[in-house]
Amino acid sequence: MIQNLNLMDFDDQMKHGYALVDYWAPWCQPCLDQNPMLEEIAKALSPRIKVFKVDINDNRVISNKEGVRNIPLLILYQDSKQIARFQGIQSKEIIIQSITKILHDL
Repeated sequence: MIQNLNLMDFDDQMKHGYALVDYWAPWCQPCLDQNPMLEEIAKALSPRIKVFKVDINDNRVISNKEGVRNIPLLILYQDSKQIARFQGIQSKEIIIQSITKILHDL
């Protein structure tokens, strides 16, 4: 299950462990097209990585703080620190392989 985050719960969810955050907006068709793939990524990486969504329209403070300039954007965090970014639409396989390699190398 992918949870939507807002300013109230963002920092708490990022504090411990790994999190993949999808920065998106309802007017962004590529973002909407990516949703089914994101569900598959969440299943493939669970339970090691939690997957979240942040609507940049409703959460400008978060998107500005995290340096979000273009969407769709996936950011991988480890204990609140950004460790990887996936800009634009990429294949599920590439994202899963990249994240698996990053986790293996840490």
